[in-house]
Amino acid sequence: MSNDKSEKSSDANITANETSETDNLPSFGLAVQRVSTFESIRKATFGGAAGVQDQQYLNPANEIIPVFRTMSLDVKQGTNKESRKKQARDFKSIDIHTLPVDKALAKLQAMSVQQGGLPDVVAVTRLKANGLNSITPPSDPYILKILSFLFGGFCFLMWCAAVIIFLSYYPLPQLDNQQPSVYNLALVILLLVVIIFQATFYAWQDWSSASVMKKINNLLASEAIVIRDGKSITIPASNVVVGDIIDLRLGAKVPADCIILECSPDFAVDRAVLTGESIPVSGTAKSTDASFMETKNVAFMGTLVVNGSGKGVVVFTGDNTVMGQIAVLSSKKRTERTLLQKEVDTFVAFVATIAFSCAAICMLVWKFVLLKQAEPQYDIIGMMANICGIIVAFVPEGLPISMSVTLTLIARRMAKQFVLVKNLTTIETLGAVSIICTDKTGTLTTNKMTLRDTGIGGLEILEVSEKAKNLFHKVAAQCCGAEFVDQLDKTTPIADRNISGDATDKAVLRFAESLGSVADVRNSFSKIYEIPFNSRNKWMMTIQQSSENADIFSSSVTLFAKGAPDVLYPKITSILNADGSISPFDKEAKANVNAMQLKWAGEGKRVLAFTYKKLKGDFSGVGSDVEEAAIKAVSELTLVGLGAIVDPPRAETKPTVEKCKEAHIRVAMVTGDFALTAVSIAREVSIVSVDHVDTVADMRSHTDLLSSGYKTSKSGKKTYLRSNIRQIEDAHRAIVVNGSEISDLTEDDWNKICCYRELVFARTSPEQKLRIVDEFKLREEIVAVTGDGVNDSPALKAASVGVAMGGGSEVAMESATLVLINNNFSSLLAGIESGRLCFDNIKKVIMYLIPCGTWSELWPVLLSIFVGIPLPLNTALDLVICCITDIFPSMSLIYEAPESTLMSRPPRNPKKDRLINIQMFAHVYLFIGLMECIFSFIMYFMYWNLEVGVGFNDLLFMYGQLDNNQVVFPNGVNITQGEFLNYSYAGNSVYFVALVMIQLFGNVYASRTRFNSVLQQNPFWGPTRNLYIPAATVLSISVAALFVYLPVLNNLFQTGPIPVMYWFIPIPMGFFILMMDELRKLAVRIMGPESIISKISW
Repeated sequence: MSNDKSEKSSDANITANETSETDNLPSFGLAVQRVSTFESIRKATFGGAAGVQDQQYLNPANEIIPVFRTMSLDVKQGTNKESRKKQARDFKSIDIHTLPVDKALAKLQAMSVQQGGLPDVVAVTRLKANGLNSITPPSDPYILKILSFLFGGFCFLMWCAAVIIFLSYYPLPQLDNQQPSVYNLALVILLLVVIIFQATFYAWQDWSSASVMKKINNLLASEAIVIRDGKSITIPASNVVVGDIIDLRLGAKVPADCIILECSPDFAVDRAVLTGESIPVSGTAKSTDASFMETKNVAFMGTLVVNGSGKGVVVFTGDNTVMGQIAVLSSKKRTERTLLQKEVDTFVAFVATIAFSCAAICMLVWKFVLLKQAEPQYDIIGMMANICGIIVAFVPEGLPISMSVTLTLIARRMAKQFVLVKNLTTIETLGAVSIICTDKTGTLTTNKMTLRDTGIGGLEILEVSEKAKNLFHKVAAQCCGAEFVDQLDKTTPIADRNISGDATDKAVLRFAESLGSVADVRNSFSKIYEIPFNSRNKWMMTIQQSSENADIFSSSVTLFAKGAPDVLYPKITSILNADGSISPFDKEAKANVNAMQLKWAGEGKRVLAFTYKKLKGDFSGVGSDVEEAAIKAVSELTLVGLGAIVDPPRAETKPTVEKCKEAHIRVAMVTGDFALTAVSIAREVSIVSVDHVDTVADMRSHTDLLSSGYKTSKSGKKTYLRSNIRQIEDAHRAIVVNGSEISDLTEDDWNKICCYRELVFARTSPEQKLRIVDEFKLREEIVAVTGDGVNDSPALKAASVGVAMGGGSEVAMESATLVLINNNFSSLLAGIESGRLCFDNIKKVIMYLIPCGTWSELWPVLLSIFVGIPLPLNTALDLVICCITDIFPSMSLIYEAPESTLMSRPPRNPKKDRLINIQMFAHVYLFIGLMECIFSFIMYFMYWNLEVGVGFNDLLFMYGQLDNNQVVFPNGVNITQGEFLNYSYAGNSVYFVALVMIQLFGNVYASRTRFNSVLQQNPFWGPTRNLYIPAATVLSISVAALFVYLPVLNNLFQTGPIPVMYWFIPIPMGFFILMMDELRKLAVRIMGPESIISKISW
């Protein structure tokens, strides 16, 4: 409470002290108020409903940093950490845009263009007070992140083992007056090293993701032109402050939310990044709507100036902008864990459950059975070491390392294919994608408009008279806001000349120039007023004064308009005929024009109508209501002709879609185009391949359609099941759904729609796109969604894999999980292939690690406890195998080339084809693991028999007799305790070497493929060669030899030197395991995927 009081007192003092000094100063300082709530921030900035309260202002000359804080403080500065906990701003209550310019500037303490904009010292002060003009990323809880690195995943089990072993070093020995074992201390240190090593890899993986995000952020625009101290200067966009005067030029991105102070009549802003509407919105210096979001005198952060120029005053920066508030809302939704993270979580839970259960059973048997023997083999310290061995045996310590390296390598490979991955674990999810919801423009198409067809009076332009063609040329030249950058360049082909303007106008300009010089036409007119194309009117118009006495426009004021035919038809009263005459726009004329329009729309072309009207009198004299008068003048038009614009598909789109179909991935087009146009484009790129495309009405009339199945729990909750993709493909039906129909679709409708193979969603809004994604996900589909605008961010975040375009908005990139740098749809398919390869290779690594690293390490401990044999493999060597000798071969499997069936089999169903499943455990434990375990025990007992003369039966049930000074075996062999330890340590080496050699010459080659033979996937030559495997073999054998023959390591890890033959005998055992797995794969290939052998195989 004392702090609050002191702050209030301080505020009061500042205000009182500065009052006398600021009475005569212009109002461009920040208000001295401390605010704590969002509503108070809004009131402090713009005043309450009753108006602005009397405020005192700081003198910038005194360089006092104001204590006012806004929501735009950047996390990098360590300020405003609670900003993302606030609610989103209610922009409906903002009314500053409705005020006269002078009052708006006064509220913002800004200075007009004539006054030279903000003084630089004030701008610097505001920047220090309010922070950078950037959208605050979600704060990173670094402490929690570090803890997750150290204790997450398998590290938790390793900590448990380390604690247990440490207790056996201290204080348990001291309590029993025993000397603590140095071996136990070394084992604790080794476990800690393994934990730190794994945590380092987790951190490296996280750092790799962060470095990718830095690359993504570098794609964003970073400069703005502002007027300060009477000068126009270029500054980083992040340094823009409230009250800055922004110079809005053609092609520039608006750096912050601002009110337009002045602009050219043709000023227009593309708000597609916010609204999804591709048609630019005209701008004006006059408020046109009470809503801050709807008015035309506001330019929003991230939008693009596509026509004209203007100047605006900044009202919101950073998180306070509309884009920033959308980002705040997006950040509140908890990011869903990826499939790979869920798979690893399941694996960790399973391993932990089995490990602790097995350890508990062993402790109970020891306590109530084995401890009651006359000479128990283990005391509490020995049993704790065994329990640690059990836990360590179950943990595949090399898996996190191999998984991190796998993901990083594949992420780098994807980066070379222009795919940047934000979260490395998303790579595997990408491989499981079963349906892609993609937009059309710029993804499937080139986003380069071409006016391909034109017609006059229902006839193609080549069939009309020169008079009609000449008139069309003049109208088209005027109905176009684009310009050639180099007006004097007449030698470069029209198609190659550089043009400024939007894509549609570029297409019209090229067409008009092909008919004659556009510059000559425009030079004969002078522009009076213009309204750019916008989503409300669906047309553009320009009013021109003719300066020559020629043709139909001689010395007259003429209105030229182009737009959507269905919107302009009611305003048309006459039509230009093919011979150049004008006639009424009667039923016959309408029928001819409609036939042409429908024909072109059916071919996937966007149709435009070109019109004109001669005005009476001097239009420039209408005064301030010029826009209203211009809109009213759009009537009684003469239709000159129609033009069909096409955005051609990318050359790679069709082959990519066909490859998706081969991979059993469905591609759904989700577009804002009309249904007829959308279906036509879908046919062109092979998204639709059937003759008849169902509508929603058609679908409802059929009773024999596939429908998504579900199961109902006892509580009545439905759980949907993914439909069989092969059944969907066999049915091979297509459907087009209009956005207007989506709200009326029932649950049964969606069940049927989600079972169509070919899907087109037309005239959709961002909300409807989100609904589509949610419906597919509800039915267990793994959905990838493409998008580039802020409006796409909810769908991108809701998708299983959000795919943002490289030229998209910052919010879209933040919401997405990967970014296509080149906006190329084929790059997404390459990413899917990498994702499938990632899953396969990680599974291969698990197949390699677990038989040795878990099963073959567990049984030595169990047999030692329950049947009383010497421990064949100690815990330290468990760790050596898992973290050293097995790491090199497992990492070589990361570099495996994809199998030939990788992109021809259906995407995996995460509910059925899991990373860790029953088939996998059966394979690693009962097949490969069992053989490895048996062969290793054979080698171990062979050593005791050949080197010591003690057979298998003589080693059984020795228990505590092995701790006697003189160890006597049932067959009469008598050795000292020291000799027994030497033989026991050498026996450890034999078991250890057997496992290493069997892994290297058997299991590593068996794990390379799931279905193909080793002869089909040759590791030594050809396209599938993997020379990392022989290199890893040499490394692993070399490391194993060090632990067997180096005296220092012998003492530390309780190993001993062994004869050379024990290195070679396991090799044919490895070949036998490989041969057995080859027979399994052969059976799978011969009997097919539906056979029993296939269903029980991994």
